[in-house]
Amino acid sequence: MTGNFKIMNMKRPLKLLAAAGMLLAASPFNNAMSFETGFYDDLRNSSWHDGFVFYHPEKHTKNAKSLRFAGGTMHEGGYDVTLTDFKTKNGKVTGGTVKSEFSEDKQAQLVITEGNGKKYSMLHIKDARGRLIHIYNPLDKNVADVWGTRLIDLNNVYLTLRGRYLDNKGNLYVFTLGDLTDNLKEVKDPSSLNPAEREDGCILITPAGTERLEFAEEYDFTVPVFKMDGIYVEARPTVKGLEIRYIRDFDDIRNPEGTPAEGIYKMLYPSPDTPRVLFTSDQVINEGLLGHYDYQTLRLMRNEIMARHGYSFKSPDLQSYFDKTSWYQPVSQDIKLSPVEKINVELIKLAEDRKKQEEAAEEAQ
Repeated sequence: MTGNFKIMNMKRPLKLLAAAGMLLAASPFNNAMSFETGFYDDLRNSSWHDGFVFYHPEKHTKNAKSLRFAGGTMHEGGYDVTLTDFKTKNGKVTGGTVKSEFSEDKQAQLVITEGNGKKYSMLHIKDARGRLIHIYNPLDKNVADVWGTRLIDLNNVYLTLRGRYLDNKGNLYVFTLGDLTDNLKEVKDPSSLNPAEREDGCILITPAGTERLEFAEEYDFTVPVFKMDGIYVEARPTVKGLEIRYIRDFDDIRNPEGTPAEGIYKMLYPSPDTPRVLFTSDQVINEGLLGHYDYQTLRLMRNEIMARHGYSFKSPDLQSYFDKTSWYQPVSQDIKLSPVEKINVELIKLAEDRKKQEEAAEEAQ
């Protein structure tokens, strides 16, 4: 890891600059650390994000022949996209052709589904051959500002850690959210927290007690670097679990003299009594979140969704992996996923395909 880290202070003013990409993919904020997700059934006034890049519609007349979106990350940008050749329903825009000077034209279709008592509105983006290549969801109007983008960024980092883990001695480590008004006691219903409490409520429960996590930043993006046992470490999700690694010193982060600059400080393994990515059952995830995982870990994530419903795997490695847990009960290959789970399976599969290509290209170099 390289770069200049600083401990995150979300209360300082930030600039939202324009950035990369097409029309965006996103997740509504999840239940664990989220605002109530807004529902959009028309593209004219919708803002979008993929957990990394954010797009907002520019002003246009009601009878405009095209819709222009300006996008950006919290750090850089400059790409615009335009929606033309409208498809409409009941006078509302439901799709069209996504045009960009940086890529071939693509088709956008507004898709609305329900799950967990909520309505989810997404843009499905397909290439010229009709293949789904992105799923984009709306950015809630209440969080369509710098504060909201920063919380989404923090939320993605938190979710890469969220879960129950064991060290090699069997000690339990829990990454979760704590109640600031009750000695950081674990919150059973995180959706009850207000935004400020969510900001400061990421905690780690260890055999030594509970500590609040203050994540670091690199180039204005939140990263899974925090203090553990008195030193700053980085957490990397892998197939085996969480690698808690030493990090080099940076301008705003200084470890005690003699602390190693690299290598694994502690290995944490998923607790066998609880699914590792249970949050994929009740919230739509996003590409920004999935970018924290490698190909093999994404594959496990997608198949855990199936395993939670008792899917009987043909792949011996998957069957063996889930057989080692106490919660997995194989039933059949004919299972039924919820609307949210179906969306997440599609999102993860798209991320898998991209990550597999990226990793193959890196190995070929």
